[in-house]
Amino acid sequence: MQQSEALRLLLSNRRLFIETLVRIEDKSRNLVPYVLNPIQVDIDATSSGRDVYVKAAQVGASSYFICDFLIDCLTIPGTTAIIISYDEFISSRLLRKAQVFYEALKAAIPTIDEMHHKSTFEKTFERTHSSFYISSARSFSGVRGEPIHDLLLDEFAFWQPGDAEKIFAAALQRVPITPERKTKVRIVSTPNGEDNDFHEVYMAAKEGKELGKSTFKHHFYPWFMHPEYSLPFDSAYALPQDQKEVLDNITPDELKLVANFGVSMDQIRWRRMKIAEMSSLRRTGETALLFGQEYPEDDVTCFQSAGDMVLDSDLVNEKAKDCYPAPIRHLYTDIWYPPETGLKYLIAIDPGQGKVSESVATVWHFSTETIEDKPVEVFKHCATLSGFYDEPDMAEKCKALGYYYNGALLAPENNLSIVPHLTDYPDLYYLQDPISGKTKNIVGWNTNNSTKPYMIRELAVSLYKILTHDIRLVSQMRNIRYIGVGAQKRPMSIGADDYFMSAAIGIVCRDSLPIERGLVGTWGWNDSWGR
Repeated sequence: MQQSEALRLLLSNRRLFIETLVRIEDKSRNLVPYVLNPIQVDIDATSSGRDVYVKAAQVGASSYFICDFLIDCLTIPGTTAIIISYDEFISSRLLRKAQVFYEALKAAIPTIDEMHHKSTFEKTFERTHSSFYISSARSFSGVRGEPIHDLLLDEFAFWQPGDAEKIFAAALQRVPITPERKTKVRIVSTPNGEDNDFHEVYMAAKEGKELGKSTFKHHFYPWFMHPEYSLPFDSAYALPQDQKEVLDNITPDELKLVANFGVSMDQIRWRRMKIAEMSSLRRTGETALLFGQEYPEDDVTCFQSAGDMVLDSDLVNEKAKDCYPAPIRHLYTDIWYPPETGLKYLIAIDPGQGKVSESVATVWHFSTETIEDKPVEVFKHCATLSGFYDEPDMAEKCKALGYYYNGALLAPENNLSIVPHLTDYPDLYYLQDPISGKTKNIVGWNTNNSTKPYMIRELAVSLYKILTHDIRLVSQMRNIRYIGVGAQKRPMSIGADDYFMSAAIGIVCRDSLPIERGLVGTWGWNDSWGR
């Protein structure tokens, strides 16, 4: 093959280019040929122009992106490539890795472009006039306003609040969409809970790309895709009880991994070692939950924050798998189950504070169904109205939604000033005295420090009865955690909870509605309860 033909072949096949010409430091600090692992192979094969990746720790995703961007700079004139990480230490490490790749390429092809300028954050090239920037989110301040052709946001889940809006939104607008040259935007991270921009971007890509609500393609890489995460039985790192070829004490979680993904005994052995390693960091063992974040097995449970979930995690995960975008959008509301003639509905309203916090109303139908000759209660979540609406606007939208759902009972939280805007609606929830049974002249449910734990417990024990397809509600279920130890242990929210609290209001107010077998019961609180 002629040298020019060989070069054209390498330039047309990025994987072949990397594996033929690039060297990389292995974990023993030896410079070896860069042979892509299975995760890197999939990244190379499936990436689009806009991609978001959830990955396990230390699988080589960032290394691939650095190498890919560097090759663009060396082979496509005028390329501007930018990599932004979350702190200075990671940025310097990425910059060093880029330098190692460049030196390996220069040794393989002495004629490649010379570096015209290099500094602690910038590398420019003489003939191609390309630029390669690596910076931290804290120190990044833009690069003279030129277009960005390759953009990587590394470990995006760990960026400080506000950095995503300040940097990502501005940088994305400078990535051109051109037919003649494919630009790249990559967002990559290990998970770090749900209350951050990375989770939002990933879920939007996963749920909304087909509906035109996201331009990003989602990718998920579990730990067992990486061949290095394996431990033979005779390894010094294997747990004492696991130092045998065939493990005979397989747990249900491990059995699922074996049955569904073909995970080997050596991989199970490695998994046990890492979980034990993390659990040993704290006496309570709470850090064992960090394994699912650092080494995800699915893209639902991996976003769980450390700590003890109040709600049954397995049941929450099952409900998450049953979620999908609402098929109907009407009256500013996402609707999964439209109103049916003759049915009675309840709309639970958790009002926000205008542009500060989100207002959420959830529509419920409570019924008793016969399953296997046994009566079973079903709490069907039919629809969700949400947005940054102030109280008057939210009240008008809820009243319109109430009329649409057969004159539904409106059950607002009465802590804020939404109740006066609802008084002209004909069917409102009133507190009832639990002793006398008399209805009190108080509209709405009173959420406070005393009633909130009760609301959380009521939803927790009713979880198996709830039928919902709204991922926003299910996601916030994971934000309800036990905080403290011993007598001080209590359930509370560790993140956003607007959707959860709306659902909880619906659950605790449901007995005001008649269901198939009649009025289930009445209850309420005396004047001093909760004070």
